[in-house]
Amino acid sequence: MLVKEKVQKFIDGAIAHAQQEANKYTYPVFVADERKKPDLIASSVVIKVDGKNYLVTASHVLQQVLNIKSQFLLGANGKYVEIEGEFVYSNHDEKDHFDIAFVELSDEFIVENQIVVLDESRLLTHDNFESVHLALLHGFPNTKNKQSKALRGTTSFKVSGFAYGGIIKDDFDEWEKLGKLPSLHTCMTYTKTKDNNKPISPSGFSGGGLWIVPSVHELDKFYLDSILIEYHKHHNVTFSTKVDSVIEFIKQTV
Repeated sequence: MLVKEKVQKFIDGAIAHAQQEANKYTYPVFVADERKKPDLIASSVVIKVDGKNYLVTASHVLQQVLNIKSQFLLGANGKYVEIEGEFVYSNHDEKDHFDIAFVELSDEFIVENQIVVLDESRLLTHDNFESVHLALLHGFPNTKNKQSKALRGTTSFKVSGFAYGGIIKDDFDEWEKLGKLPSLHTCMTYTKTKDNNKPISPSGFSGGGLWIVPSVHELDKFYLDSILIEYHKHHNVTFSTKVDSVIEFIKQTV
């Protein structure tokens, strides 16, 4: 095996490992359509902040649920679970560039539904890495989870998480044009892969996490960097709201 092939195999293995870890804390979001049949629309992450459990997703995901007057259904361990509680979400008259919503989940809810919560030590609350070997988005894109195959009646489901690796663009030069701030958002490439394949449609990724692995030699050290909120096709990038800003939002509003 050539050195290049060995390196690629090693990287692919590292991405697969990171995806498995991210998948533990990432949950699909469903709404019930007019026939009361759940429909996969987005993703979410469950994190721990100050000893409490919070489900976090994009605010526009919650708005979509509210607009169709649906239940907010979380997919957990093959079952649909209705979220009962009051969401807090960012919302402005103009476009919401923060785009974060959250709801507190009780310890009883977590235990009853076997939800896995990401510990605070895995939240990247400040950028203290000179370099990042791996950066990947993880969620439940619709194109990888066809509804006719994903749904089994109305009480259970089968969907698969998916990861897309990219490069964090610290040198992105059109922040202001797109209404984003480097202090608030993480910009990551979302373009053709190394084998020239087009990336999948990101629909369904919203509310999922952007995860980083500082070193492929220490795969047990992975962190949630931010929550995905936007994809810009013409710039081949995604934007995610940094998790330290999400934590601050939670602490200020609970």
